[in-house]
Amino acid sequence: MPEIRFDTGLSTYDINGAVTVSFNPTDTNFVERLFETFDQLDKLQQDQEKDAGAGSPMAEFFQRGRQRDQEMRGIIDNTFGAPVCEALFGPMNLYALADGLPVWCNLVLSVMEEVDGGLNREQKRTNARLAKYTAKYKKK
Repeated sequence: MPEIRFDTGLSTYDINGAVTVSFNPTDTNFVERLFETFDQLDKLQQDQEKDAGAGSPMAEFFQRGRQRDQEMRGIIDNTFGAPVCEALFGPMNLYALADGLPVWCNLVLSVMEEVDGGLNREQKRTNARLAKYTAKYKKK
């Protein structure tokens, strides 16, 4: 039976040697989820920072932090459609800092940079390739 094969743009990425994820960096559905994820996680980050300055008992602060951490993990895992947080962060709270940012933010910004690069690469390729096929199949 004849087969038709075509490129879907799906790429697999190794993240910190701990987990692999697959997505098409030009897929607007994925990009939208990624930006929604950033907004949701940023809101939770802001809530955690407000709690830190509120002077509530430490036990309550830590409990809310654990709850928010679990919520953040669910949001991130949902974004990738796979349980990535356990492999990437283990028991570390996602509010932990690295390179001046929360670790959740380092992950999301790294993926955003890949999306931006992927969009730029594909746009450069698209115009020339599309013109070639338009000329070839254009009705005369």
